[in-house]
Amino acid sequence: MKNSQFGFSLIELILVIGIGLTLFGFVGLNLVNGQKIASVNSSEDSLMSDTSSQQTKAMQGVGVTSGTNYGIYFLEDRYILFKGSAYSASDPANYTVMLETGTVFANITFPNSSIVYEGRSGEVIGFTNGSNTLQIKDDQGSKLKTVTINRYGVVSEAN
Repeated sequence: MKNSQFGFSLIELILVIGIGLTLFGFVGLNLVNGQKIASVNSSEDSLMSDTSSQQTKAMQGVGVTSGTNYGIYFLEDRYILFKGSAYSASDPANYTVMLETGTVFANITFPNSSIVYEGRSGEVIGFTNGSNTLQIKDDQGSKLKTVTINRYGVVSEAN
């Protein structure tokens, strides 16, 4: 009768565990990267929606008087929706929108870090070509989106 033993050697077990850990590491890294992409995309979607809403309010004359200006003021990790020709930090009607965790604005080229939509027309007041973009990125800089707004308030994504 043959003397045979069933089982795995120590080297075989270490090899299988090593392969498993390597695969687990790749999957974990891809999940983290997927969350960063989702955070940047979500922040961009919220910004585009709020930009359109502020422009619509300006065009419809929402507020006390018809033809009121509405705008957006940008900070690194948030933006503030405001009413009027310029952002005033003391206005209690301001509404702050926080970006997704781990997402920030970069390279804000708008004058005074704000966009103001003119009442009735909805056009950007003081528009300067070349000073009409901002970037949304994750805090590690691995995912980046550039948002451009033209003189008519139309938002487009460069990448």
